[in-house]
Amino acid sequence: MKTIARPAFALVCALTISGQVRAQHDMSHMSMGAGATTLPLGIPLSRVGSATSWLPDSSPMRAHHLTVGDWSLMLHGAPNVQYDHQSGFRGDRQLGLIDWEMLMAAHPLAGGLFRVNAMTSLEALVNGRQGYPELLQTGGVYRGARLVNYQHPHNLVMEAAAIYDHSLTNALSSEIYVAAVGEPALGPVAYMHRPSGDADPFAPIGHHWQDASHESFGVVTVGLNTHAVKLEGSAFNAREGDEYYYNLDYRGARLDSYSTRLTVSPNGNVAVSGWAGYLMAHDRLETPIGMQRYGASVLTSNTIGGHSLSTSVIWGVDIHHHGSREHNHDPNAMNLKFYHEMTSGLVEATFGLTKKTEITGRLEQVLKSGDDLGFLADNLTELFTIQAASLAVTHDVVSAGGFTFALGARGAVDRVPETLRLTYHTTHPTGYSIFLKLR
Repeated sequence: MKTIARPAFALVCALTISGQVRAQHDMSHMSMGAGATTLPLGIPLSRVGSATSWLPDSSPMRAHHLTVGDWSLMLHGAPNVQYDHQSGFRGDRQLGLIDWEMLMAAHPLAGGLFRVNAMTSLEALVNGRQGYPELLQTGGVYRGARLVNYQHPHNLVMEAAAIYDHSLTNALSSEIYVAAVGEPALGPVAYMHRPSGDADPFAPIGHHWQDASHESFGVVTVGLNTHAVKLEGSAFNAREGDEYYYNLDYRGARLDSYSTRLTVSPNGNVAVSGWAGYLMAHDRLETPIGMQRYGASVLTSNTIGGHSLSTSVIWGVDIHHHGSREHNHDPNAMNLKFYHEMTSGLVEATFGLTKKTEITGRLEQVLKSGDDLGFLADNLTELFTIQAASLAVTHDVVSAGGFTFALGARGAVDRVPETLRLTYHTTHPTGYSIFLKLR
């Protein structure tokens, strides 16, 4: 079904939130209150990625910040009003919005630094609960079934978290992160916050193999770090919300999932991470079962001949267990029917052609099951190798009063195996979008 979703509302929303959008600053010099210009151990604030993850120190970031008393505030985000056209038998088109807005407030406290993160998105209000069209994207539910060929909207409240950092010695620091909704120490820096994807607003098709837990309803993370190494552990509620994106969904919530992540930042241009986690009852459509998730990432940020270059290489794997514990007289009895392992890989880079023009390229390969792709019969655990390549360009066209409007375009070509030709009527589905980004 072809749809055009609420274009006037999309434009109004984007203009409304423009007051939060950002002038570019080097976050490593951002003052965070009375005398605090960095995190403990002299770590620059430019290293802060999504939640507790680390970026390379030299990562560029656009933000607007101000000081109110001893509080330092930072506002940034990325609203994109777009026309999205995904071609072919499974495609759709839409005039809608891809966005996120974030406020960070920080204050010195008891010899450390106290921070509050609040992040929002208007996607569900503008695009509807199905989200925006994206061929071969999977994850989430819609009308009680798997959502396929659409990226589900972000929640109205994407993050509501408090963080406290404190030095333990001259070489060791601690961090505590508590979130009503937020991101555990599982996965790379979430795709919205990676400089390597700056010109591309779309979610990677491997999002649910890598960083999809960034909107978990209940997270507690404890970390220890030196200046170059960080070790974290999280307990969190992995249960995904339903298709009502306007509240905090704590149905059945328990902190019964866990993860750990190790990140090494050997210099200001590189951050290397590896993670492992166990997600309990994450899938609302399955009998409560567990899933293991592992992965690793290498993020870089450099300047080459006066041009900025940010890159990410990410690998992730989900191991799904299908079955449930038998509630009988033997508490150890298991009806574990089967499990299957699905891997994903991503390479992306953003290059600053000029001060006004950026280009982002992304290559992906993901193993997806028949169940992921919305099949209702046959072998739902059969795996299909899906590949995607995309290229996005943005160019700043108007700057006034601290705001910059950029025009952008994105094109993508995918590859599915011959066995899916009848499903997609082609083995190379394509799509494009044209968007207006507000900086």
